[in-house]
Amino acid sequence: MTSDCPETGDVKAPPCHVIAPNPDFRPNPARAIFVQGVIDQQLVDRLLPQILRLQQQNRAPITVYIDSPGGRPASGELLLRLLKVTDQDSAPACRVITVATARAASAAADLLSWGDYAIAFPNSTILYHGTRRTVDDPITVEAAATMAESLKLRNDLFAMRLARRHERFFFRYVTMRPEFGKYRTDHGKPNLSPLGCFVGILRERLSEGAIQVADLAQSRNARYEALSVRLSKSKKLRSQIERLDKGIRIGQVEATVLKIITDFALSTNRNADWSFLDDGLRQARDDFMLFLEMRRHRQSPELSNLFATWGDSVLTDAEQEGLAALPERQRNEARVAKLRPEFAPVWLFFVSLCHALQEGENDLSGSDAYWLGMIDEVIGEMLPSFRLAAESTPDAVQTAPAAASAR
Repeated sequence: MTSDCPETGDVKAPPCHVIAPNPDFRPNPARAIFVQGVIDQQLVDRLLPQILRLQQQNRAPITVYIDSPGGRPASGELLLRLLKVTDQDSAPACRVITVATARAASAAADLLSWGDYAIAFPNSTILYHGTRRTVDDPITVEAAATMAESLKLRNDLFAMRLARRHERFFFRYVTMRPEFGKYRTDHGKPNLSPLGCFVGILRERLSEGAIQVADLAQSRNARYEALSVRLSKSKKLRSQIERLDKGIRIGQVEATVLKIITDFALSTNRNADWSFLDDGLRQARDDFMLFLEMRRHRQSPELSNLFATWGDSVLTDAEQEGLAALPERQRNEARVAKLRPEFAPVWLFFVSLCHALQEGENDLSGSDAYWLGMIDEVIGEMLPSFRLAAESTPDAVQTAPAAASAR
């Protein structure tokens, strides 16, 4: 048992109380593997016997210490699958605690974030960037186009894998939500949205490089919102959608969407030299794919899970009493109606953030990765975490509803 009385500056910490260490959130060098150097098949082959021995001993958590410049994404994925495998008796998979000791770059950064509980040492660095491919042979136009599409699909895949670990980001949101009122007052923005408050507070705690990632995510989100408004105003599009099962083909609907998108591109690029032959066609295609992707995310299972997991943290007692009084059939629908206007923008921003991390070179500190929802904890920085919630008094556990035990 240890006492926890942190000094955290402008971040409100849990009250001073006794901590009961929980092995689900604590690195254990006695049950660990060490990912050092390039992540490739040779590394996997070297670590496999250690992984199998640890799994054979018991199903307690396995710690993965990481100091790596990255390597082959496929090898990182294989390593994670081996760590999470069951046994012949269908025993639960071992929980995986990932720890960045010095450097976690590229595929190593992905491996770090994929852990059930991800930790960074002080002064460690974490680098995220898009998929890369080295080619030895000459490339034709056709091969280049195919490769570009493949790389984009891989970037989208890795972005969504990061986004599935949304519980970290929403934990940041819920713990920072009580600060929104003060932020609005301090900045003279009484009508600022919850997402606007959240992003504003995040920016105050990020390094310059991480702020650029957040700004890119905001830009992506803002473009989607502007597109959505433009599309929602089209009577022709609404009519076609209503008649999809009555003779209207999906291609006709998409053609209407593309026409609105090209008009949108013209209206947002007023430079006399701007042309679709330069970046216009690429932007129109990206906007079309952005619209389809974000529309899908508005109905995603992840968003439904967020309503179930975090809803009680933001609904007032009066709102919860009102929902409880409704007939069971109406209760969930009414609950979602209350939560969607606040939660959907935060979820879509996080999806945009995960995509932004796949663009350029994004070298983050452990603190940056924490605030952006990529990891759970930075050793030595007593910031709100699932570990503190799980190891604290019952009152403290209530700050992380259900999610702490679910992890």
